[in-house]
Amino acid sequence: MSLSLIEGAIVPPPWADPANNPCASQPRGWQLLYWPADGKCYKIFQIGAPCPETMELSPSAVGSGGMMKAECRCPPGTAQSPRDALCHRIFTRASCSKGQFFAPIPEPSAKQSSSKKRWGTCRDPETCSNTGDVFYPRDSQCYRKFSRGPCAKGELMSVDKDGLGACSCSRDGEMGKYYSVLGGGCYEFYTRGPCQEPGELFLPGGKCGCNEKMTQYHKPTNMCYELGGQGPCSAGHRFTAIKSSNGTKNAHKKVIHASCQCKADNVPYEDGLCYRTYTQGPCPAGSMLLNSTSCVPIPCKRGRLYFPLEGTCYKIGSRGPCPNGQVVLYDYSARPSIDGISYNGVCGCTSAMKNAGKCQEGLSQLESKCDETPGMVLIDKVCHKLYTRGPCGDGEWLISRRRAKTDWSGQELVGNGPKARCECKPGYTRTNEIESNNLLTVGKCQAPSVGIARFLNEQFHIKL
Repeated sequence: MSLSLIEGAIVPPPWADPANNPCASQPRGWQLLYWPADGKCYKIFQIGAPCPETMELSPSAVGSGGMMKAECRCPPGTAQSPRDALCHRIFTRASCSKGQFFAPIPEPSAKQSSSKKRWGTCRDPETCSNTGDVFYPRDSQCYRKFSRGPCAKGELMSVDKDGLGACSCSRDGEMGKYYSVLGGGCYEFYTRGPCQEPGELFLPGGKCGCNEKMTQYHKPTNMCYELGGQGPCSAGHRFTAIKSSNGTKNAHKKVIHASCQCKADNVPYEDGLCYRTYTQGPCPAGSMLLNSTSCVPIPCKRGRLYFPLEGTCYKIGSRGPCPNGQVVLYDYSARPSIDGISYNGVCGCTSAMKNAGKCQEGLSQLESKCDETPGMVLIDKVCHKLYTRGPCGDGEWLISRRRAKTDWSGQELVGNGPKARCECKPGYTRTNEIESNNLLTVGKCQAPSVGIARFLNEQFHIKL
C-alpha cells in the first residue's frame, strides 16, 4: 500500500482546518485552538489559562459562521464541584467531608450530554453486609479485602488513606504478604497469580506450588486449580469444594478435595454436561431446556420472556409480574456466547429509570407482593398475616405498627422502623420491649391465670 493511500485515509480533526480555526495555519496549528476573548492561540487540552484553574481547553462544535469554538471543560476522570467550582478526581474524597467520596452526577438525558459542565456531588459509601468487606466507589459494590475484585492484574482491593476502597499493591504493611517478586505485583493466595507452570497456584509465602493436601488439588490430573473456575471440568461445570456433612470426630482432619459441579442455574444432562436452564442447551432448534430431562418448545413469542413461577410470558419493558418501579428485562447473568440465549425474564431497572430516580431495586417479588397485599407483612423473608401469632411468642399476636409521619413532599420525618410488632393479646401482661430486625417484639406475655396466681401468691407471703 502506498504512502499516499495511507495519508488519504487519515481524516484531520475539524480544528485543523484554517477555515474553522485561525490558529490552524500556524506551525503545528492542529495542536492549537483560537480563544476569541483575547484573540490568542492556546495549546489544546491545556489545563489553566485561558480557562479557570483545574479546567482544560477543549474543542467544541462548529459555531455560527463556520468557526470552531473552544470551551473550558473538566478533564476526563474529573467533575466540577458546586462547592468550589473546581474540577476534582471522581471516586476519591476530593473536597468532600471525611468518609465521603466525590461521584459524577448521571446525565438525565442525551441532550444534556453535550453540556460544557460535568458536575459531581459528595456521597456516603454504602454499608457492606459482610464484615471485612470494602466498598468500592467506582462501581458501588462491596468486595472482600485483599481480593482481586475488579482490580487489574497485580493489584488487590484495599482501603486508602480516606477509608475508601481502592486497587493497590505494596511491599509493606498488610499488603506485603501478598506481594510476589516473581510477578512484581500483589495476588490472592490459591489463585494462578504470577505462576507460569500449569497446575500451580500462588501460595502463602510468595511461592508457586501444588500438593495433595490442598483443597484445590485434582487427583486425576495431579494438578491444582482455582476454586470457582472451570479448572479441569467440562462445559457448564465449576471446580468447587463441597463441605462434608459427615459428623464423625475425624471429619475435620480429612482433606476435602474440590470436584466438578454444575455451575449456578445449570443442570446436568444425560450427555454428562451441564446446561443453563431456559436456554436451548442440548435441545433441538425452537426448544429450551426446562430441567435435567425436559426439552420444551419455547413458550414465548418474539419480544417476550418467560417467568417460571408464573408459567407465562411477558413483554420486555412491561411491568409484567414485577414490583412497582421495575420492568421485565433480559437475564444478563446468562452469557449468550457461553450459555446460549436465555428466555428467562427477570425484574429490574433500565438505565433511564435509574437516572430518572424511578427505580426501586433490591425488592424481591416475594417482598413486593407481600407488602402490596392488605393485612400481610414481610418479616425475615417470610410473609405473615396480621392479627395472628405469626413469628410471635406465646400469648402474643402480630399487629401493624404506625408508620413514620411525612412532610408535604412525602419525605419521612422519622427513619424507617419495623413494619409490625408483636403485642400481648388482650388480657395478657406485657414485659420489656426489644427491637430486632424488621420486627418490634416484646418479652413473654403472661396469661390472665398466671397473673391471678402470682397475685394470690404475693398476698399469701404478705399475710405470713
